[in-house]
Amino acid sequence: MRGGMRRFSPLIAPWLFLVWLMLWRSVEPLVLVSGVVVSAAVLLMFPFSPVRSPLLLRPHRLIALTLFLLWDLVSSGVRVGWDAAFFGPRAKAVLVEVPILVDRDFLVASSANLVSLAPGTFVLHIDRPQRCYYVYSLGGHPPDVDSVVRGSIKMQLRVVKAFGTAEEIRSVVERVQQLGEAPSRAGDGT
Repeated sequence: MRGGMRRFSPLIAPWLFLVWLMLWRSVEPLVLVSGVVVSAAVLLMFPFSPVRSPLLLRPHRLIALTLFLLWDLVSSGVRVGWDAAFFGPRAKAVLVEVPILVDRDFLVASSANLVSLAPGTFVLHIDRPQRCYYVYSLGGHPPDVDSVVRGSIKMQLRVVKAFGTAEEIRSVVERVQQLGEAPSRAGDGT
């Protein structure tokens, strides 16, 4: 029992309790007591292994990532709206393989989630053994395939620059430079 209690962060219990309160939208005594019981039961039945991963935070890079994400949300929303209005049900979609540039799970998951956040794109599958993930993109035309790959790679780079170690940043920048020539040649002439 003692080992089980040490297997989770003490901050997880309050978050679970807060989620419980938000689900019930009430602070009645029964909801409070049941929230404590459910939080404890979840933590005892599903113990989390501690995450021993360096998480560095660079505020200026985080601001750049946030601004890039906002721009991506707006431009993707406009593009999807245009495709829906102009092409309707004939709008095309593509499935694109994008290389994974970093090894740490947090960074892979964060970049995949941020790519999926933009309207019209979604990471369908992360294939760790093959070091790639598959992005579904609405409105894909032949020149747009490269833009999906470039956008996903840029997102990975920005996530690593915001949260990665110096070694991870250096490694990803080198990989982006190696990959940088292939997408620009096959693209729309830029």
